[in-house]
Amino acid sequence: MHPAEVLDPSPTAGPALRADLPKAARVYATLREAIIAMQLKPGARLVEKDLCDELGVSRTPLRDAILRLAQQRLVTVVPSDATFVNKIILDEVIEGQLVRESLELRMVALAAERFEPARRSAFELVLFREAEAARRGDNAESFALDNDFHRLLCACAGFPRVWDTIHLATGQLDRVRRNAFPLQNYHVEVLDEHRAIFEALCRRDAQTAVSLLRTHLGGTLNSLRILLAREPDFVAFDPASPAFALLRQSEQAGNPTLPHGAEGSPKRGARRRVAERRTAPGAR
Repeated sequence: MHPAEVLDPSPTAGPALRADLPKAARVYATLREAIIAMQLKPGARLVEKDLCDELGVSRTPLRDAILRLAQQRLVTVVPSDATFVNKIILDEVIEGQLVRESLELRMVALAAERFEPARRSAFELVLFREAEAARRGDNAESFALDNDFHRLLCACAGFPRVWDTIHLATGQLDRVRRNAFPLQNYHVEVLDEHRAIFEALCRRDAQTAVSLLRTHLGGTLNSLRILLAREPDFVAFDPASPAFALLRQSEQAGNPTLPHGAEGSPKRGARRRVAERRTAPGAR
């Protein structure tokens, strides 16, 4: 199948096809979503003319979009040839995870400290839509709403542009996150964790909110291990790298790798820990 033919035109493909976006931003969002969702797999060859025809744009916005993707190391541009989708780069997945944890844990603490009742409706709407997407098993919509929830955390903390910083640093990480959603029960487990974090925000319980979010974000490393087991050719890594050592360290700390073909969710252990925190004596 030609790469351009796998671009998803459905309404649940995220912000990619929003007509109100500038052309370059629309093309960037479309291609990024296709790469994140593995519609464009590692090694896929992107040909300018074909993509221009498929997306109905000129070469200028396409090249601008590809430049942004290259800056996030999602693609490699080979002069006088084509653009190729990169493998998932383990070092950059871990770097993105570290950036996300550092910033979001600070954001959720501030969000809890500053939470106002007027914020409830925005969170409740996202949670309602997440539940509907989970019921339908809609992976694309669930991933987009997962991002919306975390974007709201930053806005609630008073620093909405922090999410933009996270977005730019987590292109490789997002590929791992997005591909966890087809796993059994993952939609529901993400939703349960979001609800628990929201409840902590409503109580202005910063300590619990931080603890819950740390557990929630930690599930991504399990998703990465599952992806390594199932699609090892999609991931580029150096066993001698600090990133690989950190992944192994987290596994030894109690996040075991699921065997190839396992149907469990990468968040199974995390979900249990969330439930324990919600019911622990003294939990507010």
